[in-house]
Amino acid sequence: MISRESILIAVLAVVLMATSTAATDPIIMKPIKSGTPVGLVMIQGAEIPAKTYVPLAKAIQEQSSLALYISIPTFALNTPEPLVLKGGIEKAEKALYSAGLKTSDPLFMAGHSLGGAMLQDYVFKCTNCAGQILMGAGLLRKYRGKEYPVKTLTIDGTLDGLYRVTRQAESFYHFIQHGPASNVYDFPVVVYEGVSHMQFASGPPPALVKKSDLKPEVSEATAHNLTAATISLFLDVQAKTPNSPAAQAALGKQTKETETLLAPIIASLEQEGFIHFLPPCNSDYPMPSCPAYPRYPGKQEGDTPQVDCTCGTPWSKVAQQMMGDLPDVTLDVTDSIHPVSDINPIHLPHVWNTCQAEKGCSLNITTVTQAVYEAGDSFDTGFFSTSAKELRVKLMSRQSIWVDAGLKNVNFTQTDVNVNTCADINKAAFAWAMKNAGPDAQKRYESIGEPLKFGPDLGPYNAGPLWIYNGLKYNQASDKSAMTIQSPMMHTPVNYGIKAAAGFHYCKLLSPARAMEWIYIDGLRAKGGL
Repeated sequence: MISRESILIAVLAVVLMATSTAATDPIIMKPIKSGTPVGLVMIQGAEIPAKTYVPLAKAIQEQSSLALYISIPTFALNTPEPLVLKGGIEKAEKALYSAGLKTSDPLFMAGHSLGGAMLQDYVFKCTNCAGQILMGAGLLRKYRGKEYPVKTLTIDGTLDGLYRVTRQAESFYHFIQHGPASNVYDFPVVVYEGVSHMQFASGPPPALVKKSDLKPEVSEATAHNLTAATISLFLDVQAKTPNSPAAQAALGKQTKETETLLAPIIASLEQEGFIHFLPPCNSDYPMPSCPAYPRYPGKQEGDTPQVDCTCGTPWSKVAQQMMGDLPDVTLDVTDSIHPVSDINPIHLPHVWNTCQAEKGCSLNITTVTQAVYEAGDSFDTGFFSTSAKELRVKLMSRQSIWVDAGLKNVNFTQTDVNVNTCADINKAAFAWAMKNAGPDAQKRYESIGEPLKFGPDLGPYNAGPLWIYNGLKYNQASDKSAMTIQSPMMHTPVNYGIKAAAGFHYCKLLSPARAMEWIYIDGLRAKGGL
């Protein structure tokens, strides 16, 4: 029997060996031009050989006006693990200085994929880094609440199957749309149409990339030239070369193009009340920037208003209006965001007034929504879906709305039972996404996208936990010919035995952002993957 001590010694030996062999001699590329001397260390992605970055490195040297020294370290198993990253970078820097770069010259760091994810923790503490470049990666959310000390360029493609363009849209929202004006050139986010994850390197993709990446729509050379051009601009700006003003303007132009590219995704996330744009408001409290959310049952409580938060989920308002389906009645809907499992206080939908439909009227309605995200979202890798996997929405039933609008003899079976209203709302979410997607994304999905279908509503699950914990169903055909979505629902008539639970129609809804993400990424995998 192998002793515990022997196992520990063996594990230690493996660790020491990995550490000692973490980085072999780096690839060194000396300048091909005269000009301002600048160093660039490029960190490989997981299982992607260092040598496969040479073509991109050459393209950067060719497009840059700088005397650009490039070093590409090679890590054990071609993977820049955190334990060996620092040693590899230090070895690469030493090689650059041996090649002719001076310690006083600007030094930049670049990382692709896992290399970009691992690199930013190192750069955060770096004292001699003039700038950072992330390819197929992005600054982690944990750095969003503090000032990141090193200027960072983020580059990606719409067809990156590992670091989603939807996650890059989140970065663009924060750094560009809601950041200082200087971020256009200090923290630019640039996305290229038709470029994939692997196109920041060359050669055959490793297993994970092959399994997850999407087929590019541009050549490798085109992708490298696009990337090299943007990196060259960023280097000019941060190295403060004579070309810096022109480079700032060019980066501004690329940012505007990226904004157009990402606008549909950002709009869809806003429809969802995306939790990583702004946190949800605590709607038990009055807030100057939000409608008053009456605590139900009871009154508003508290005196601590919130700022910079999301008042409600816009798509839930659409859902309630579709549920009501009364053309002559205006539904003034206010949504509130809460965990739907809350019981103290409990948060319920409510109609606050009555009217007479024949005279034209308006009903004031409060709905309740909870967006639920993938478990992997907390890792912030960009690999898992960015959007909510379901919206748990508490709506007033069609019957209750019709009754409150003054209609007589409203039949619950006809209004809420013999219908699939949740499915109809989900169809509308997908239709919204298709209508608002970018033209290239529309055309691509119509050509190779896996269709979304919508099956009959499931239930009723008229016990709260049954509805809450039965998630929105995504059922993919065995041949991947279609994905069928079904909504668990619950509904109660206005004369329901439990008065506090009467007149409701709850739905598990497809977020327009999840529909958009299907059009841009996941719906392409069956026919558009590597």
